[in-house]
Amino acid sequence: MSTEPDRSAAAETTPPASDGASSSVSAVLAEVESRPLAERAAAYQSLADDLRTQLEQSDPSLRT
Repeated sequence: MSTEPDRSAAAETTPPASDGASSSVSAVLAEVESRPLAERAAAYQSLADDLRTQLEQSDPSLRT
């Protein structure tokens, strides 16, 4: 039995930064979870890297 649906549900309940970003992340997660298990790690890592970059760019404390 897999716990992946539980993780997806938890991710969807976190407050979104914006509606557009939330929809995009949800769509990417759905696409990643439809892939074969062996291909998911790289896709999750890519998503995490993209989100980290977006967060760093939007962080007001990093602006000069």
